[in-house]
Amino acid sequence: MTDESKQPPETPPSQESFEARLEAARHAHDPRIGAGARGGAMGTAFRLSADLVSAVVAGAGLGWGLDWLLGTGPWMLLLFFFLGIAAGIMNVIRTANAMNAAQQAQNRAPDGTDGPNG
Repeated sequence: MTDESKQPPETPPSQESFEARLEAARHAHDPRIGAGARGGAMGTAFRLSADLVSAVVAGAGLGWGLDWLLGTGPWMLLLFFFLGIAAGIMNVIRTANAMNAAQQAQNRAPDGTDGPNG
């Protein structure tokens, strides 16, 4: 009979190697990495178009409702339709500027320069 029960137990891997392997596994299975710029651009375009369309629809709906309540014909509808267009365009410009500023801040080097090319 061999004495296999007296072998020393295997030492578990260190906490640092576990963290490194866990991070590598997370990186390998991250769905955002495979999507690339195309998915981000499509999401951005959908968001901006939804902002514009919702503002126009809200303005037209408000104008139609006021016309119905006040009996003023198409005047409130026309006024609020164009105000909705203006509000939608302003929302799109504001969102695009904020996203552009966030992208520039992300690309900025830690020393305050514009990155490796500037």
